[in-house]
Formats: sequence, structure tokens, C-alpha cells
Amino acid sequence: MAKGGVSRKQLLNEPDKFMTFTGKLIAYAKSHLKVILSCAAVIFVSLIIIATVSQVSRRNEVKASERVEKLVAKYSSVLQDEDAKVAYEQVKSDFNDLFDVYGSKRAVKIARIVYGDMSYSAGDADTAIAMYSHALDDFTQSQGLKNIILSGLGYAYLLKKEYPQSIRYFEMITASEEKTLRSDALFNLAWLYETNGEKERSVAQYKQILADFPDTSYGELIKEKIGG
Repeated sequence: MAKGGVSRKQLLNEPDKFMTFTGKLIAYAKSHLKVILSCAAVIFVSLIIIATVSQVSRRNEVKASERVEKLVAKYSSVLQDEDAKVAYEQVKSDFNDLFDVYGSKRAVKIARIVYGDMSYSAGDADTAIAMYSHALDDFTQSQGLKNIILSGLGYAYLLKKEYPQSIRYFEMITASEEKTLRSDALFNLAWLYETNGEKERSVAQYKQILADFPDTSYGELIKEKIGG
């Protein structure tokens, strides 16, 4: 046999490492059975809780969506016979309850924008600003939706005659690459600059609208403003 070799007898006499490890593992399991079962129970209960929370969350999302639909339908129904202020008063408390109970649900996040529009139409600029500001935090990743919210803020501050703030939000729309409500924002800026006595900036905005949006519905009005 070669020097340093190990005989088959020696190999057979040596304990198998895997068998030794397995034996120790079994022995540990027996001596710690209660602990192992307790840990398994905790994991199992945790999985049940996660599944239940997920299910409840989905169910609440559906409930929130249904409530939003009903409130919008109620507002629209009242609006057929009454003005925007009366319709707004009819749903105000219901919307506040909705925000308290389901405020984190996606349908309700969208509802804040809708309720902001209702508030603005009723002349309640402060509530509109509060709704739009909250919505702006909710939808920072969607530039199209963000422009809609920024426009709402611009109009709400315009309603309060706080022109610098109104200009700020309309300028945020025109500064982005997203075209949603861009022509509307440019037109409002042109009017605001004109109101502030900034004639040159106003004319520049009007011309920008015609250049970027040649088919704009504001076309004839703008041409009258800038004389051709």
C-alpha cells in the first residue's frame, strides 16, 4: 500500500461525517421540539395575518371605489337641478367621512382631485387647494396627472386672486415635457402676465401657444390680442 494511504478498514472504522451531523440534528430537534414547533407556529400565524391583511385591503379598496362612485353620482344628480355650490354642500360631509375612513386607498386618492374640482366650482378655494396639495403628494410619478393637479392649484389661487402663486403652478406645467394642459397653462400665464402689466411676457406666451399648438381653440382670441 502506498505511503500515507488509508486502509478500507480504517475508513469503515471512521464515523461518517454526514451521519454524525444528521444524528446531532435529530438529537437537537428532539431536545428543542417545543421551541421549533413554537417558531413554526409563529411563522404560520404571520403568513395568515399577511394574507388576511392583503384580503382586507383589497376588500376595502373595492368598498372605497363603490363609495366614490356613489358620491360622484349623488353630486351629478343634485347638479341637474341645483348649482355647483348646493351640490357641493350636499356631498361635503360624505366626502370628509370617505377621506377619514379610506384615505389611503387609490380610488380615494383620485377622489381628492375630483373633490378639489367640486370645491373650486363651489367657490371654496381653500378646500380645493388642500385637496390638490394632498393629491400632488400622492401622484408625483404620473406627470400627466400631476399637470392636472397643478392646473387645479393654479386656478384655485387665481380664484383667491393670489396671482404670484397661480403663476408659479402654471409655470410648473409649462416647464415640463408633458403636454397635458400645457396650452391652457400658457394661455393663463399670458393673461396673468398681462394683468400684472408685463406686456412683453404676455405677448411671448401668446405667440408660444400659436407655435406649439397651431390648432388651439384659443387661436382667434390670441390673434386679436397680439394684433394678427
